Amino acid sequence: MELPFTVRELDLTDAQLAEPAWRIQLAAHQVEADWLAYPALPVLWPTLNDAMACHQRVLGAFEGTDLRGVLVVSERPEGGWHIERTVVDPQHFHAGWGYRLLNVLLADADEVTVDTGAANSAALGLYHKAGFEPEQRWHGPDGLVLWRLHYRRPTTLPSLTLLPDGWIQQARCVPSPNCDERSEGVQPELLVIHNISLPPYRYGGKGVEQLFTNRLNPAEHPFYATIDGLRVSSHFFIRRNGELVQCVSVHRRAWHAGVSSWQGRERCNDFSIGVELEGCDFEPFSAAQYGMLTALANTLKAALPLRAMTGHEHIAPGRKTDPGPFFDWPRARRAIDLPG
Repeated sequence: MELPFTVRELDLTDAQLAEPAWRIQLAAHQVEADWLAYPALPVLWPTLNDAMACHQRVLGAFEGTDLRGVLVVSERPEGGWHIERTVVDPQHFHAGWGYRLLNVLLADADEVTVDTGAANSAALGLYHKAGFEPEQRWHGPDGLVLWRLHYRRPTTLPSLTLLPDGWIQQARCVPSPNCDERSEGVQPELLVIHNISLPPYRYGGKGVEQLFTNRLNPAEHPFYATIDGLRVSSHFFIRRNGELVQCVSVHRRAWHAGVSSWQGRERCNDFSIGVELEGCDFEPFSAAQYGMLTALANTLKAALPLRAMTGHEHIAPGRKTDPGPFFDWPRARRAIDLPG
C-alpha cells in the first residue's frame, strides 16, 4: 500500500536529511517573523552545520520522499517534552502537516509544553486542536507577547449517562436520517470501531457530520464528488479532542457496517453499534479518543447486552481496512472488557 504520508525520527547527521530540514525552517522562520512583526525572532538553525549538530529529538513529516515539516523537541527536566519549534514548508501550509507531527509526538507523551507568540493564531489553533491548554501569558524583554501552552495526557475518564431513549446525555446530538428500526427482538451485541476523516486525512472540519446528515457539498472538495449521494451514518463519532457526537439512538439501526459478517451472522448493522473515530489508517489516534471510547463502551456495556468489540476491517475483510494498523487493540481491550 502506498502511504499518503509518514512521520519518522530524523538523524540530522545525514546531510541529505539535514539540508531540506534546514531550508524548511529558514522559510518558515521568515513567515513567522512577518506574522509576529518581530524580525528579531531567533533562528533555530542559522546554518546547515547547526542543523547537523542538533542533538535534540527531531521528527520529520514526509509526503513520499519529500520533507514537508519538522518538529524539534527537548526533554523537560521534570519529565515529558518541550517543543522547540514546529515548522512546515510554507508552500504546504494548511495541509495538516503540523498536526501530523504533533500527533506522533503526543502518541507516547504524558506531558508536553510549547511557547508561541500570542499573535501567531495559526500556531495557537494548531496546538489547541491537538489538546494543549493555555498556562501562562507573558511579555518578553523586548515586548513580544508569548503564551506557554501545556498538554497533559488525560488521566480520568469522562462520566457518561445513557438515557432511556438511547441517547448519551453528555454527547453533542447531531441526528442523522440515515437509520431505521432494528429487526424485531434484536438488540445490540457488537461494538464496531471505524475511522473516518473528511476531507481524507484532515481533521476538525464539518465534513463527517455533513456526510451523516446528507448535507455534504460535492463541490467543496474533489473527494466529496466521489461519495455524493452516499447515505451512511454511525451511532457515535469521537473527534480527536475526545468530543463525543451522537447521530443515532442506540435503540435504532445506524448504517455504518454495510455488507458484513460476524461469527457467521450477516448484516451486522442489525445487531451492532458503530463508533467512528476521527482519524485514518496511517497515524495514531489520540489519548483523548481512547479515553472517550473507554467511557462510552463501558457505559453502553452496563446497559446493553454487548458481548464483543471488533473493527470494520474484521467484519468486512478485503472491503474495509479501518480502524487500521494504528488502532491499539491491546490498549483498548485492557480498558474495555469486550472480546473480539
